[in-house]
Amino acid sequence: MKTPTTALSHHRPDAVFYRERNLVEDILAPGSDPDFTTVMMEHILGRAVSPAERRVMNAILITMMEHGMTPSAIATRSVYMSAPENLQGAVAAGLMAVGSQFVGTVENNSRILATILEAPEEKRRVIAEGIVDDHRSRKAHVPGFGHHLHFPEDPRSVRLLQIGEENDIGSEHVAALRLLSEVVDERARKHLTINATGATSALLGSMSVPVALMRGFCVIGRTAGLVAHVAEEQQRPSGRFIWDLVDKTIPYEA
Repeated sequence: MKTPTTALSHHRPDAVFYRERNLVEDILAPGSDPDFTTVMMEHILGRAVSPAERRVMNAILITMMEHGMTPSAIATRSVYMSAPENLQGAVAAGLMAVGSQFVGTVENNSRILATILEAPEEKRRVIAEGIVDDHRSRKAHVPGFGHHLHFPEDPRSVRLLQIGEENDIGSEHVAALRLLSEVVDERARKHLTINATGATSALLGSMSVPVALMRGFCVIGRTAGLVAHVAEEQQRPSGRFIWDLVDKTIPYEA
């Protein structure tokens, strides 16, 4: 069996390298102004990142960071209340909730957009109609659409798509998303907002982020928000209140 290799990092006694760049002499060189988002994207994607891509990714990370007392935040607060010596465990518990129902839907939506874009342009509406009809037949939500708190529009997605347009990122994927939105509305006979994960999916796809990595960028953004929930839990604890509320509200029934 061939010996595995890595292209991410190597080191010498006097230096550390991120791929081929010297951390101290190149990235952190005197007079430089290193940007976390750029370095992060280049390290993950293995290619140079444009200023426009950096601006759009910054907007995505900030948007994914916070949405109040979501399941991930509640999980983090609950685990921190139970094990305050283990901050990273509390954050990890919250990240485990980034899945097919919350935040991680960006990945599910991106697969749909990829299917639409694989077809010739004149056939894309038919493909979109088939996808939406299939979801409706299974009584399944089309990922990337609808929100129980934000309507008629999700303000986050509106602004994210504007930022993509302002930076010339997202034309083909956003067009596919809007086509899918038209079909979703037609079949539902009402308007369902494009939510933040739908907008994020289109923008990440436009930046050639592999589908299998998209959720990772959402995790990076949400991590900062969960650390903030730990910080607030330290000063204004709610974990025990949440526990007590659930215990008193949900009755035992044999």
